[in-house]
Amino acid sequence: MECKRRVVLAPRQQSGKTLQQLRLPNPRTSELGSYYVDVEAETILEAVRVDMKDKRSWLVGNWAISDGSATILSAVDPLFVYLGLLTRASMSGDSEWRFVDIDNMLLESHAGMDAESVRVFFGLPIIRARALETLCVVRRISSDTVVVKIDADKVVAWLRRKCERSGGLSPAVASLLSGDATGGQAANARTREMALLVSEYLSEYWTARMLAEYGGSVGDGGGGKMVVFDAPESYVQGVANSKIPAKQQQQQEKPRTAKEKQLEKAAKKSKSITSFFQKKAAAP
Repeated sequence: MECKRRVVLAPRQQSGKTLQQLRLPNPRTSELGSYYVDVEAETILEAVRVDMKDKRSWLVGNWAISDGSATILSAVDPLFVYLGLLTRASMSGDSEWRFVDIDNMLLESHAGMDAESVRVFFGLPIIRARALETLCVVRRISSDTVVVKIDADKVVAWLRRKCERSGGLSPAVASLLSGDATGGQAANARTREMALLVSEYLSEYWTARMLAEYGGSVGDGGGGKMVVFDAPESYVQGVANSKIPAKQQQQQEKPRTAKEKQLEKAAKKSKSITSFFQKKAAAP
């Protein structure tokens, strides 16, 4: 039997460990995605495939792999996956939530779900305890039965902590801020940039709830989710638009000094460099 080799890039902490593959719903799209779990460390890794087939090859040890594609495993907060699963099971109406028994969720009908993967995922005790404490209202019915439902206030508070964590601005956003931007402006831009990143792991419902905390909304992006913030700063589709440096745009031009005016006047009287060269005659 042919053994197909492929290149997988994983964090150093998981190097050499046995990882179990799971098929879990994507928190944003609900489509099944590929994840890997380090059961011992209770770490969830998201698998992203970079398709380079027919464009490059890999040389690994004594092997030449013709398919130059690679699968990149990157750590993802499992609470995003929990939030997607519990929202699907617990929402009973517009912002209305019902209690559900996580242990019995596998017995219910969930189209497109991989029951074994969900069983393994819900069976990770440390992640489960953190998810219930951070996202849910927990009610104990009996010694061996616990039901939970989404606590929207807890979820929003958790998302705010995600958005407001400290960190530097991306080069794209930093370049759009004026040089004399205040610390508050930089912090505001950083928070909104983080909100855009976090929204990639949220359904439209939770994206709207989170963005409302920062004066933002979700609009129709013509084939995709479009995130818009109120003036003076605004982001669209994860790219900072020209409204970000509001202070820079609104700032009036500084008055020119007498020396600058003199140089500008002299420049207008000067001949252009092309005037020193004769125009070539057209060939007869």
